[in-house]
Amino acid sequence: MDAVEQLAAAVRAGDRRALARAVTLVESTRADHREEAARLIELLAPAAGGSFRIGISGVPGAGKSTFIEAFGLHLISRGRRVAVLSVDPSSPASGGSILGDKTRMAELGRRPEAFIRPSPSGGTLGGVARRTREALLVCEAAGFDVVLVETVGVGQSETAVAGMTDLFLLLLVPGGGDELQGIKRGIVELADLVLVNKADGDLAEAAGRAVEAYRAALTLLRPRTTGWEVPVAACSSVTGAGIAAAWETMERYRATLLASGALQARRSEQAGDWLWQETAETLLERLREHPGVRERLPELERAVRDGALPPTVGARRLLADFLATPDTAAPAPSPAGRLNHVAIAVPDLEAARAAFARLPGARVSEPLALPEHGVTVVFVALPNTKIELVTPLGERSPLRSFLEKNPGGGIHHLSLEVADVRTAATALTAQGARVLGDGEPRRGAHGTPVLFLHPKDFAGTLVELEEAN
Repeated sequence: MDAVEQLAAAVRAGDRRALARAVTLVESTRADHREEAARLIELLAPAAGGSFRIGISGVPGAGKSTFIEAFGLHLISRGRRVAVLSVDPSSPASGGSILGDKTRMAELGRRPEAFIRPSPSGGTLGGVARRTREALLVCEAAGFDVVLVETVGVGQSETAVAGMTDLFLLLLVPGGGDELQGIKRGIVELADLVLVNKADGDLAEAAGRAVEAYRAALTLLRPRTTGWEVPVAACSSVTGAGIAAAWETMERYRATLLASGALQARRSEQAGDWLWQETAETLLERLREHPGVRERLPELERAVRDGALPPTVGARRLLADFLATPDTAAPAPSPAGRLNHVAIAVPDLEAARAAFARLPGARVSEPLALPEHGVTVVFVALPNTKIELVTPLGERSPLRSFLEKNPGGGIHHLSLEVADVRTAATALTAQGARVLGDGEPRRGAHGTPVLFLHPKDFAGTLVELEEAN
């Protein structure tokens, strides 16, 4: 089991440190981490999908974090496990979170039934971070019943959270009679539930008036869910008033979606949208990183800024460079070289040695023990290649499990020659292959460095990279 598989298993087992590491991995922008993150999500996906996904947005000062803490503690009292993915504005200097929502949910953060993860938006529009969807799936795989996604705050583009959750909650505050001026129509049309927070003390009466104003306004809009009239209610994160009623409304909403089949249909549509969004963002990243584009970009940008070239023409020229350059128009050549040998695992080395000695032109070596690898090998040299006969050495030999599954023996791996093992492994990893072990080369039977690649990436065949002499 490699490191990513171990991490996935720990997340599924509910290990909180593993969960934090997994979210860090899926949020990473490093190229090697993106490959590992994709594998992790693939491993965790079958265990995800069982939570109630709730998106929360609201006007500045609505008390979203305070509401989430009160709401999360209520859910825990009802036997739920709660994950909070809180998206903060990014610092222009460090790129990190500015507000640090976790510090404003101190009591909830101390509860073992809760997991809070603040993430910087990274400049991503829509009120969420680029990898919020992946983080949500990781939390689901870890067994959390409810996942709350808190956005940066209301704006014209802060509607992306509705496209990744089951219920979209819009949190508002009582004002001075102009409540409806503080929000945009688009985000109200997406809301499945509207709550007016801070309905306590001197603001209690104003909250009641705000509830009536929003109810009247919502009669002019069509709800996004057929058969669901969007409720508007008051609540207080300080006194707890309306919190339990809000959860009951949410449960009723989810039951409505499940009964009609709308929940599955919505998630299916969201997955399709996610596919295209990820494709578009990945292509844009590749475009920016492309050598030909980077070389020509300063010249084209200067021409566009100076007014000498229309932006549409500049964009077409960049795309033409991206699509026409040989290293993007065709797959990159494989870093692996010629076949060095085929390794065959055998239960009886002497019997196999005698059998292969009968092949025309075969020259058979004496047995060679390799304790570091836990095997004993015999080489059969043929006119155009070699065969390696390999049998277990010691009780902890990795070959024993292979021979238990294949008691008569069978092809164990293919060995390919490369000029440099580390360089070849790095290139293959960038193309999606996985290196077994810790990634550090070891001395092979020929005394040269070797690494092994995961059989799942090569049609079930273990591949050895062997540095040529």
